[in-house]
Amino acid sequence: METQKNVFIKSAELGVPFGCMLIVASVSMLFGDRVPLLSVLALIVAVIAPFVLYYYQRKRYVQSNGFATFSELWTLGIFTTIGGALICGLVTYVLIVYLRPDYVYEQAQFVVDNYKQLPGGRADEFVDIMKKAIKNNLLPTPFDYCVQMFWLTSSLGCVGGAITALIASKIPLKQDNNQQ
Repeated sequence: METQKNVFIKSAELGVPFGCMLIVASVSMLFGDRVPLLSVLALIVAVIAPFVLYYYQRKRYVQSNGFATFSELWTLGIFTTIGGALICGLVTYVLIVYLRPDYVYEQAQFVVDNYKQLPGGRADEFVDIMKKAIKNNLLPTPFDYCVQMFWLTSSLGCVGGAITALIASKIPLKQDNNQQ
């Protein structure tokens, strides 16, 4: 049996394609207001992401002949997600700064324009808060937006990685029928 790479090295390697997948979701969200079909693509990527983590974890489990522990698989999921989120955050930051510098303002203005049409209740309060944030220049900067996106993605990867690691480590390996 060949030796496996350290879980951190493997996570870094897997973080690159995972980050590319997250970039697709991020670009789809950034431009979904201009090309509505892109919003669907972002949703599809969000649904696929846990299955990709599961695939990485299960592959590691099978390659270790079932000796990879839950914590090793979870670590793989966490650091793969963090690596991907870092890559995605950097690309998203560049895109927001250079291609969509008014993105956060446009989204806040969209909320103000569309939420005020909702019937009473808390929508009026929320619209007032958004108006004040716009007026007083309190909207998040592109850096703030990307940091928040990084932490959200990392947190979801941590929780989702635990669930997928549990599933990946509990499904028994197929037995080779030729061995007797």
